[in-house]
Amino acid sequence: MPRDIATTLQELQSQGHFVNISRNPLAQFGQPDRHYLGATLLPEQDVFENAYREEAVRYRTIIANDGTRYSPVQKKGGELIGEFLVELGNSDIGREFTAREYEALLRLIASSNDMTAMERLLGWADTVLNKALVEKNELQIWQAIVSAVVQRRGDNGYTEDVLYSNPAGHRINATGAWSNPAFDPFTDIMAQYQLLASKGYTVNRIFAGLPVITIMANNAKVQARVGLPIANLAGTITVAQQMATIAAINMALNANSLPPIEQYDLQYRTSTGSGYFLARNVFVMVATTGQDANIDLGDQQRLLRNVLGYEAVGKPTGQPAPGRVLQVNAFTNKPPRIEGEAWQTSLPVITEPEAIAVIGGIA
Repeated sequence: MPRDIATTLQELQSQGHFVNISRNPLAQFGQPDRHYLGATLLPEQDVFENAYREEAVRYRTIIANDGTRYSPVQKKGGELIGEFLVELGNSDIGREFTAREYEALLRLIASSNDMTAMERLLGWADTVLNKALVEKNELQIWQAIVSAVVQRRGDNGYTEDVLYSNPAGHRINATGAWSNPAFDPFTDIMAQYQLLASKGYTVNRIFAGLPVITIMANNAKVQARVGLPIANLAGTITVAQQMATIAAINMALNANSLPPIEQYDLQYRTSTGSGYFLARNVFVMVATTGQDANIDLGDQQRLLRNVLGYEAVGKPTGQPAPGRVLQVNAFTNKPPRIEGEAWQTSLPVITEPEAIAVIGGIA
């Protein structure tokens, strides 16, 4: 093994750089130009058992009773208690730093650019190994929220579906074609809003992709709601403008006590193509839960309000503690290369299933 590359890798390992990448709590939220919104709803939480019973205890405010001056206090119960079995799943990835990249790294080291070589190796490990696991979690978070099913798929025909609590009426298909100028998408939106309100929830976030937003912007009923003039000419509804703006749509939502749409169009890549974290034909509403999560960033905390649960991160294969694992090794047999592996044990855990309302099948 060329001593220089071996020494570089050994130094990175001994100084804990790969561990720092895998244990960085900010990785779950992405970068400024690539935000993972699912992690803001189900942030990572280390768990020390890979199978356990989640006992969700929620406290409600119960109004006090009147009483006399010297009477004992009147005790009340207000806990909402539920429990369910959590069994974490496993995901992994292997990538190769090719012979061409290997030789380029050798040239960097030979020219005394050790720091640049280290940065290149760490950037490679973060991008192709650690983020691959983070994005797997992000995809499963949205599967759990949108469909109440996490689909586990792997090599050799491995397939498993993890089912989540799916309260009646919380995930529906659109009752009409949102692209039909005679149908008002707000009919479906307000029905789901009222469903959540009937259970004591207030909608505080809405998510949709560009196709759904575009359908709404082109809908004549929505255009009328945002103030665009319409006319009925011989039975044909026409408007003075082809599209409503997202700002105008958000104002119409606000007029109905709803928050603005958070447009989410982030894609993930596979070996054969790409996909979207958030399905293209859904409108997702989530509500205030009163449950907060503190993310420990070392020298500071990041507080997430009204989370729906958490992304459980357990003990990966062969490890004594929770967290992702990165392993990077150099090989000198032809072709010389560096190989990296990463694996984790994780699963989204939704503790507030009734704080979610989804409209699917939007067309």
